[in-house]
Amino acid sequence: MTRRGARGPAVGLRGRPLRWLGADELGIWATEWEGDPALTREDAFAHHDLVFVLCEDGPCLPVRFGTWLADDAAARRSIDAAQERFATALDRVGDRQEVAVTLLWRDAASPEGRGHAVAPSGTAYLERRRAAHAVTDERRKTAEALAVRLEKELAAEQADVRHETCPSDEVALSMSLLARRGEAGALKARATAAVAELADVRGVVSGPWPPYSFTEELGGSPVGS
Repeated sequence: MTRRGARGPAVGLRGRPLRWLGADELGIWATEWEGDPALTREDAFAHHDLVFVLCEDGPCLPVRFGTWLADDAAARRSIDAAQERFATALDRVGDRQEVAVTLLWRDAASPEGRGHAVAPSGTAYLERRRAAHAVTDERRKTAEALAVRLEKELAAEQADVRHETCPSDEVALSMSLLARRGEAGALKARATAAVAELADVRGVVSGPWPPYSFTEELGGSPVGS
């Protein structure tokens, strides 16, 4: 999603026409599509490339890959329905880029019950469940503390950070941070240095990317791949 006057490439996914569909000052870039809407992994990569090009030209709010709008009127209605929210989000991301930080537990716990050939007694089962909950709660507290520490060390403003703690057994923290264009590389370097100092986890820092984690949902049907 961009403001009126933004430029874009002439073609979208699979070489099909790419059009700007506007409603007042805001609009979306959409690939014209006919026939089966099924998308592939290659389409996802191509979508990423398109978003990257659009974000290079100016402020751009990425739309979730696979959002399907029936026609031009549906696209404009979707924008009109939340014009103020989209405009605020677009102003917030501006020309910023996203740096992603993922922290992985070094000793990811095995799924409960793996390796048990004999069903445990009721008492043993309840004790294992209690212990598992205790570990989960302790890990979540640790992950939240890591999030607070990183935000502080990276001098990130609250509005410029999204994070999720313990989204899976292997992942302690998934964090996305906004940085102004030209400063994202320095933020990535600081984040890489910061996660290298953390105990019990190993960090993966990636980007800079378009601000995918800071987008707003556009009305439309998701298309599966």
